[in-house]
Amino acid sequence: MTANYTEEMGAVKSDLQALKNDITKLTKTVASDAQENASALTSKAKDKVKLASNRTKEVSLQSRDKAHQTVAANPLVSIAATAGIALIIGALIARK
Repeated sequence: MTANYTEEMGAVKSDLQALKNDITKLTKTVASDAQENASALTSKAKDKVKLASNRTKEVSLQSRDKAHQTVAANPLVSIAATAGIALIIGALIARK
């Protein structure tokens, strides 16, 4: 019985060691896959941010140019509008 017990314990230890090695390999593989996925997602996010930034710059430049054209085409209206806005802001500040 002792020899059989010793053999079985040796087999169990061997199986446990194999299981430990398999879990170690699995953990490394999962970590590697997660890092690759994270890198890919980070790259995609950076690309989207860059595209959004470029689009924002384009729109802001177009808006600025449109504002300049409007002021150049109607300088008196622009001055009157600015004065009106200043008057409203002044009245709101004076109320406090």
